[in-house]
Amino acid sequence: MLGLIGYAALLIGVIWMVVVAIQTGQSTQDKVIWGLVCFFCSPLGSIVFFIMKKQGLVPLLLQIIGFIVMIVSGGFNFSVGNLPT
Repeated sequence: MLGLIGYAALLIGVIWMVVVAIQTGQSTQDKVIWGLVCFFCSPLGSIVFFIMKKQGLVPLLLQIIGFIVMIVSGGFNFSVGNLPT
């Protein structure tokens, strides 16, 4: 259950950071590149975006906290033997 909360926080943070990246871009190319970097390379891409643009601290922290909670709770590790039949 804790893993789901971490995953939800990570997902909300990623979407929020993509919106921030699109809103703060200077040109269309800049918006697309930063949006794709923040989406596909999160949370590392979001860290790079924050360092370069100095915007998006709250969604970055939400991503990091969600990632940590998801990892600490075991992520989504399960085995086929534990699946309900």
